[in-house]
Amino acid sequence: MKTVLYMGMSVNGFIAKKDGNSQWTSEEDLKGFFEHSKSAGNIIMGKNTYLEALRYGYFPFPEALNIIVSHEPIKNTWNDRVLTTDKPPQEILRLLEARGFTTAFLAGGGQLNRSFIKEKLIDEIYIDVEPFVFGQGIPIFAEGDFAVDLELLEVKKINIHTIQLHYQVLK
Repeated sequence: MKTVLYMGMSVNGFIAKKDGNSQWTSEEDLKGFFEHSKSAGNIIMGKNTYLEALRYGYFPFPEALNIIVSHEPIKNTWNDRVLTTDKPPQEILRLLEARGFTTAFLAGGGQLNRSFIKEKLIDEIYIDVEPFVFGQGIPIFAEGDFAVDLELLEVKKINIHTIQLHYQVLK
């Protein structure tokens, strides 16, 4: 199974402001995000990413199995379109494979991203670098004991001020 991480990020490495707000990313970032989730047919997110998506009316993401990773209970009013779990990354990927998926789409936040990268479960990373700098925020990867080498596959300008970096994770 291939796991793809897709993040909009400030120039200084934050995926959200300190309060969790990520509404500063571009239309192109959001469009790419939706296209990748639709292509994979699934989207894996942490509790805070879920809450932000819900707050702004994006949740549940269309044409995808929405997986919320949380140790706190979340009431599911969306039936089979949404799955909540507290399982570790390996088990989440096995669950997706058992359902016939070949690609897992990882959508953050920083702690969930760290748990996947630390176990070397991410194969590709797309980062849309947005023209913002914040003094405080949520980093793309929460602090942890890990190191990963990347190979740059492509740099693309997706609008007048935003570039997309596409990396392969070397294993």
